[in-house]
Amino acid sequence: MLLPLLLALSPAPGPVIANGPVVAVLENRRQPKPDGMDEVQPVATVRVDGKVVGQLMGALRIGPGSIDSVLQVVEMDPANPYPEVLLSTFTGGAHCCNDTRVLTSSPDGRRWFEVRRDPVNGGPNGASDPLGNGRFLLVDVDNRFLYQFASYAGSSAPSQIWQLEGPRFVDISHQPAVLPLHRRRLQEMESWFKQPADQRTEANGFLAAWVATKALVGEFDSGWKRMLGLYDRSSDWGLTSCEAGYNDKGECRQPERRYASYPEALRAFLRRTGYLPSASP
Repeated sequence: MLLPLLLALSPAPGPVIANGPVVAVLENRRQPKPDGMDEVQPVATVRVDGKVVGQLMGALRIGPGSIDSVLQVVEMDPANPYPEVLLSTFTGGAHCCNDTRVLTSSPDGRRWFEVRRDPVNGGPNGASDPLGNGRFLLVDVDNRFLYQFASYAGSSAPSQIWQLEGPRFVDISHQPAVLPLHRRRLQEMESWFKQPADQRTEANGFLAAWVATKALVGEFDSGWKRMLGLYDRSSDWGLTSCEAGYNDKGECRQPERRYASYPEALRAFLRRTGYLPSASP
């Protein structure tokens, strides 16, 4: 099995990754500016049997130095005859964003096209094979939990797993095949409960992710019961929610909804995000 290659790239072209007949070359294309704040953009050129079949253009950054990138040639969709080429770059900003693009072929291998994942929080992040079956997935966290019940630093989130299927990424987080990943995540989260109570800052941000993960493995009831004895009753973060979305001016399209308590707000949030059936009590 080919392991992913993660590269922090210099401005000069040169890194080459090959997997069978697929070869990817990455360079940081730099456009000098008089003020010294150059424009830099990672570009991956992909060849199959020596013929160029496409390019992936990473996030454009302004400033000195190189851009951290992840370049991989790995199997993400076995429905076509070639491995995929992934380029992940960082757009810049305090909490944003991971820009991930994949070049993949049609089932007959004659046509290549780009599939882009919606930008998510964090820096460059490659694909991995967490199930050990040779199919590489994008494993991240559900960004909807960030800031929902706590500050960014106090927020936690359940794992979110994406699988490439032809021209799109599909969220497979709720499929039985990935249950081992959620159980592993629960084990990692157990350390929070071992902390002294006075060190569990912004508890509601963590508990939301933990209860959601318990729901993913079929243990919602026990998780909910434990949460009820641990949540911070003094926090009002997340009790007001704009559930109709925002307009172009950043205004809520309908009056915000106010929940009476964290458990009430959390249950509604888990329904809206698909962790609980909408008809659940």
